[in-house]
Amino acid sequence: MSTEQKYDIIIVGAGAAGLSLATSIAESSELKDKRVLLLDQTKKSGNDRTWCFWEDGTGRYDDILTQSWKNVYFHSNYVSRRLGLSTYSYKMLRSNDFYEYTLGIIDASDNVTFAIDRVIDIDAQQGKVVCKDHTYVSDLVFSSKIPDAIDFSNYLYTDQHFGGWFVEFDNEVFDLEAATFMDFRIDQDNEHRFCYMLPLSARKALVEVAVFSNSHQTKEGYDSILKKYIKDYISTAPYSIEEREYGVIPMTNYPFWNHNNGKLYHIGTAGGAVKPSSGFAFRRIQQHTDEIVKCLISKRSINNSYKIFRGRHLLYDSIMLHVLEEQKIPGDKVFSDLFEKTDVDVILRFLDGDTSWNGDLQIMKAPAKWPFIKGMFKVISPLK
Repeated sequence: MSTEQKYDIIIVGAGAAGLSLATSIAESSELKDKRVLLLDQTKKSGNDRTWCFWEDGTGRYDDILTQSWKNVYFHSNYVSRRLGLSTYSYKMLRSNDFYEYTLGIIDASDNVTFAIDRVIDIDAQQGKVVCKDHTYVSDLVFSSKIPDAIDFSNYLYTDQHFGGWFVEFDNEVFDLEAATFMDFRIDQDNEHRFCYMLPLSARKALVEVAVFSNSHQTKEGYDSILKKYIKDYISTAPYSIEEREYGVIPMTNYPFWNHNNGKLYHIGTAGGAVKPSSGFAFRRIQQHTDEIVKCLISKRSINNSYKIFRGRHLLYDSIMLHVLEEQKIPGDKVFSDLFEKTDVDVILRFLDGDTSWNGDLQIMKAPAKWPFIKGMFKVISPLK
């Protein structure tokens, strides 16, 4: 029987959320006395995913970004625009650079330990994490493992599933100064679909299709959409596919924080960090990380950190999900109205959950109002 090893903080899962939290604690002078254990059954490396996010001004990961843009394209059958960002930049970060950067900080720290072990069980009341090789105990456990037995029946839920290619053309075809944020010109097939394109050079780019539905494509299905999109809207010139990526992101207004219990708190997707209306998560993980660290420093309850996922912006997200999924309003029309009638920086700030009431009103005036009024009355009661 293995003896219990005691830590001040245990972090289960070394993905984006776990690594972000462990790194922020390691870099905090106020938390240098905290003994922290980061647990995962593997130490991640390589480009297994790509994160995109927008940020106002400079950010902590600017030095390791793959690319960033001050201009974005929006396309649909209703409107096509090249939009300049005022204060925001649209940023792309590949996982290999993120893993190398954060693990380097953790390895160099005096108070954060990375242990490779498989978690078998977590006792929330005792703060005990039982693993294959050892058992660990802590006053605070942060876990990125999705809670068991979640019932979404009283909440909105849809998947954002996607497939992407990193392509390189034989000649120059891309506008390096602008990313394609959303392109709805592809066949919607009774779903909400758009492509986006992130140029890395005049010849290379990530081209990806995102679908909002619970009917997933096969890899061949995503590939077929991408092949047609490139031919129809980028170039008919020869190109090669360097890498492929596929994945699923849950989009829901489910209150994951209700599963926080005893000494256990959930982070990342498991903590509600995925934006319900868009599927973006990386920036919200960073915001949540900052709030957790503030709570640790001030010795306030960690529950305070989840306030950023709640409030009126959760209501807005829920209404948007209801409009798209329950009322079957075409997504290309909703977003076309937004991008045609509203400043792009206001839209990005709204999607970040960071608008003032004035910004909220600008967003609300853009699309047809009745579906959103109907959605508000439908979703307001289950939110907690």
